[in-house]
Amino acid sequence: MQRAARNQTETHNAFIRSHWMPAWVDAVEYGKFGRAKVSVTLFGGMDDWLYADFKKDSSAIMNSVENTLKHTHGAYGPAHMASRGTIFEVTKSEGPTPVGSSGIQIRFETDLIIEGIRPGRVVRVRLASWPQTDVPREEYLNDASSIEERFPSPAIFPKY
Repeated sequence: MQRAARNQTETHNAFIRSHWMPAWVDAVEYGKFGRAKVSVTLFGGMDDWLYADFKKDSSAIMNSVENTLKHTHGAYGPAHMASRGTIFEVTKSEGPTPVGSSGIQIRFETDLIIEGIRPGRVVRVRLASWPQTDVPREEYLNDASSIEERFPSPAIFPKY
């Protein structure tokens, strides 16, 4: 059982590293010419070593996603549409945290903020040390087509 749990944990960690760490945006301080400082809280339930990777002065990229964690910016991949920058602060809240929250807040500075990074929205964060992989097409919500085209209802089947 311990080996199975370890294998499942390693699989989950590899999945999060390739699909980026989910978080929600707490605040955005807008600067001049597209600059911004973004405060996000990382989702809870991940392995501790994933959280340990988030350190001050780490390079990172951040991209907005749908609440379902699907990529929302058309046919281009998440890395193409992301804001790049540096983590300049990592804090851990003391005491109990709300359900679904890690209690770890990172502050990220970027020179070009994208539209989807707004307070209350969900984002994904990838550290520069993590692998850059392409997200499968099934995890896109392509703006060019409707959700019914990507995931048709049972009404497409004829009635005999």
